[in-house]
Amino acid sequence: MANKYVKTDDQINAGIASIAKRGIKMQDDIHTCGCAIIRRWHDTSDVSKAVKQMNALLVAIPAMGRANAFKAWVEAYATFVWNTDDNCFAYHKARTKISFEDAKAAIQTPFWEFKPEPDYKPMDLDAMIAALIKKAEKRRDDGLTDEDVVPSDKIKALKAIVA
Repeated sequence: MANKYVKTDDQINAGIASIAKRGIKMQDDIHTCGCAIIRRWHDTSDVSKAVKQMNALLVAIPAMGRANAFKAWVEAYATFVWNTDDNCFAYHKARTKISFEDAKAAIQTPFWEFKPEPDYKPMDLDAMIAALIKKAEKRRDDGLTDEDVVPSDKIKALKAIVA
């Protein structure tokens, strides 16, 4: 569909149906592959290969593929840790372990169900400004540091905007 000029409602509807089908297949494939890595690790005890494969799978997940849910699922079921310096999974010698029950639980809980996508929250500018005012007032009440720039006249002006 990406390279074709879509002209009709039927073509649009066919494209939507195709995306739905391929999306379900993609998430199932990611889950199946993640579970296979966990099962293989359990069978072979080769954690270093499992970490490499899990990192490769994460890289393969498209940007729209709920990578953060996948990361949380891997941390919970494979007990790998997220290395923020290198942006990859790693294993912690004392904590990273796999049991048959862990593998079964991973299989039974797809990553997109383990950590559901958060509800969409529309932007509420007044609420955002009110939260900013509250944060600024708290900082002033707690005492400003030399680096803080929180003029009271700007807080007053922001209050007038949302009033």
